[in-house]
Amino acid sequence: MDAEDELLTIGEVAKLDGITTKALRYYDAHGILKPAAVDPMTGYRYYTPDQMLDVDVIRIFISSGIPLESLEHYRFEDGSLDWRSVLAAAQSQVDERMRQLRYLQTTISDYAGELVRKAHSPADGVVRSDLLPTWLVSTDWPFDAPCNMKQYLRTMTDLRKAIREASAPHLLRRGILMDLERRQAFAFHQFAPSQHMLDVFHSGDRSRLICDYDFPGNTTVINPPGGPAESQVIERESLVECFNDGTAMALKLNPRDWPHVTMTEIWGSRTPDGSVRIRFTRHRCTPLYALQS
Repeated sequence: MDAEDELLTIGEVAKLDGITTKALRYYDAHGILKPAAVDPMTGYRYYTPDQMLDVDVIRIFISSGIPLESLEHYRFEDGSLDWRSVLAAAQSQVDERMRQLRYLQTTISDYAGELVRKAHSPADGVVRSDLLPTWLVSTDWPFDAPCNMKQYLRTMTDLRKAIREASAPHLLRRGILMDLERRQAFAFHQFAPSQHMLDVFHSGDRSRLICDYDFPGNTTVINPPGGPAESQVIERESLVECFNDGTAMALKLNPRDWPHVTMTEIWGSRTPDGSVRIRFTRHRCTPLYALQS
């Protein structure tokens, strides 16, 4: 069979591969995929069957989320494309997208879990449980001063930004943590640990606890290891009143019985009459391991 009999017109390539002729002309003009032959009389473009695989690779590259213009960065000195590097770049891009999607999945699951937690509350309103270990990025907060809501919201914005810039998955819980033994307080936002951090934690060797994320130096990463806890809802007319009354309740506790208190916002807690709620939790998650400061 004559080799020319295997040549495909631009229209045939478009029909067979589901690509537009406009795209093929663009690839030709920009040296991404040159036709195997061009009729000098008519200007018709012809492609060989093996070039259909090149079209597949280009489609993979685009589907990975890398702009087509970036192909210019993957050329040899003679101008031809370095397909190995092209595929490596696509693989790297897909790996990153998968990591981001896993983080998003973690965040969505945590928010969905809050709906479940709100739906299950005992008659006396006090939930008794053993808390799981958590990882919090935090900053110092006044221990027993009245809550300044604008300062609180700015702090939460800064902590959320720190989590985002560290490429850590952010979780729902945020609020104020009080260490009654040391008379210290922290504004905090929870994030999900890396698998490596979990593995080190469950190894039992507390001397090896680390944080894999690069948070700003003015923050402290705290790892409450979990423990007995009692939580209840505080409902007031404003978030400020919730935090202020929660602080007053915390200061009445005996630190030997309950060394720590967390006050966390409850998503979707505003009632029909306009009041809001927080979750007040007294617990014995000791010690509070500081991983980074």
